[in-house]
Amino acid sequence: MELVKGLPNDKSSPKTEKAVYITLQKKGYKEDEQFEKQKSICNIPFCKRNKHKVDLILINNKGEKLYVEIKGEMTYLEVNKLQYLLNETSYNFYILQLTEIDWIKPYEKSGFKRKIQKSKDDFEKQIDELIGFINGSISGEELSEIAKQRLKKYINYRKRDLKRWKEKVVSDV
Repeated sequence: MELVKGLPNDKSSPKTEKAVYITLQKKGYKEDEQFEKQKSICNIPFCKRNKHKVDLILINNKGEKLYVEIKGEMTYLEVNKLQYLLNETSYNFYILQLTEIDWIKPYEKSGFKRKIQKSKDDFEKQIDELIGFINGSISGEELSEIAKQRLKKYINYRKRDLKRWKEKVVSDV
């Protein structure tokens, strides 16, 4: 599956966001009925005027909303912002991570021949979770908990990398 093939000529949205919007539309979901793009939520202290622009808001068949952050590079600032959104707000947030190979589980060569295949599989898994929300088979609260656990595991995995790199530097000296 080409993630960004045939993107519209809209330069205001990153390729990752466009790929998600197009994929949802290809699967039969309609903007303004089941999803809204780039809407602001209020009372987020670290943002200008206390407003945070959410990448995607999904609406299920019960009228429940899920706020989706579509992420590319995971800097430490992004990780901290996501932790805040997941843990300190009353919104149900989901992190759709499209570039970190270790997001859903650590990449292992034995399980996947190529990193690109794991990325595609991870993308499809996350889209399927979002479609499950839209169709009502999984709640926003459940997806928010999945996002919290994935972020926690990802942070721990990165901490192990830092420890390993530090030990490598010390042993090289």
